Amino acid sequence: MRLDFKTSGSNERGIYYGETERIIVFLNWHESLDDVFKTITHEVIHFCLDHYEMVDPIDEDQEERLIFQMAWAMESLI
Repeated sequence: MRLDFKTSGSNERGIYYGETERIIVFLNWHESLDDVFKTITHEVIHFCLDHYEMVDPIDEDQEERLIFQMAWAMESLI
């Protein structure tokens, strides 16, 4: 996996490309360093799910919902 940072070029906060195992984080869409870390974590989870051998693969929408739930799990438990 490779991680790149850009200051412009997309309206996305971050993108994971499975074909090249590359993550791009667009810094102009972030408000703080903590926000950047959250985007990196989000995209790394995409990478991990891409390499996990699932019996029943999930689609992009299911994957985004799963990552969202993982990101908010601690707040939900408190």
